[in-house]
Amino acid sequence: MKYIFEKKEYAIDGLLARQLDTLVYNVKKDYDFVIIITGDRAVRVGKSVLAMQVCAYLSAKLNEAGMENKYTIDDIYFDNQEMMEAAFKKKPYHVNHYDEGREGLAANKAMKSMQHDLLDFFAECGQMNHIFVIVAPDFFKLNEEIAVARSEYLINVYRTEETREVDLYKTGTKQPVVLLKRGQFEFFDRRTKRNLYDKAQSTRRRNYGLIKANFIGSFSNTYPLGEEEYRIKKKKALSRFTEKKEEEKRTKENKKQMFRNKFIFKLKNDGLSASQIQTELEKYDYTLTTRQINTIYQEYNEGGEVRGKLGNGNYYNFRGDEKINNTNKGLTKE
Repeated sequence: MKYIFEKKEYAIDGLLARQLDTLVYNVKKDYDFVIIITGDRAVRVGKSVLAMQVCAYLSAKLNEAGMENKYTIDDIYFDNQEMMEAAFKKKPYHVNHYDEGREGLAANKAMKSMQHDLLDFFAECGQMNHIFVIVAPDFFKLNEEIAVARSEYLINVYRTEETREVDLYKTGTKQPVVLLKRGQFEFFDRRTKRNLYDKAQSTRRRNYGLIKANFIGSFSNTYPLGEEEYRIKKKKALSRFTEKKEEEKRTKENKKQMFRNKFIFKLKNDGLSASQIQTELEKYDYTLTTRQINTIYQEYNEGGEVRGKLGNGNYYNFRGDEKINNTNKGLTKE
């Protein structure tokens, strides 16, 4: 079926539209709704595109029903904290699109954080009459309260395969290949997604085919908010995430080095030789030469405390209460 979003015509699956209309009708009756969109435990299948289309349709229909809102690129979040903070400030009947664009371990950690924040959000703010569309890596790894109790629908996006014979290398001879096609989804309402989650838990099988979906549908590769704008925002968000992880890694390594140096200082003062300390350090997977050990020990301030260099020009002593700056005038305490 067709709908108008930002003065342009778009298409959406008719059966899916009926389900979304139900949310539009009920959200003003003091409800918040959560829609989960997953990608069949795969990547690059189009779940973010469908999420954008769902949000655009909801926004358009909320406006038609007299619930003023505006879905823009600013309503797409790649950070759960940003989404929660923004949601508190928005007027009722707003569409919030959280896109967990990372995959693997990072995504799992982010999803745990998002779920915790979302549950806190509902507990603290009551009903703000928002709709949340959550793009998640894997439905079966969600907390039960989100997957079953809080979410209204599950939409699982998947790809299909079609065997073809093509002259791939322009030799005049055709050969069989498999065409991978995006644009399909299966829809689970509250009852069927609950049954799916429960069966997956009881059988320990994470398979969307365990329970028959309410219906299957299709969607096009159309970005209502603009593909380029979306990709730029996603790239910036992932860049910030990478920088944050690198900073956390550096901080962890600095702390590790500080405690290693303190350990060396203590053992040396206890009378152990550099070679004996070297053996002790190997038990904790530290590999240092005796010369390095002696150098670390010799680096101390006037109070006789080991300094751990942080790699940014600063040092820390091991009383843990003073930061020491490395300046051109020498070491000065803050």
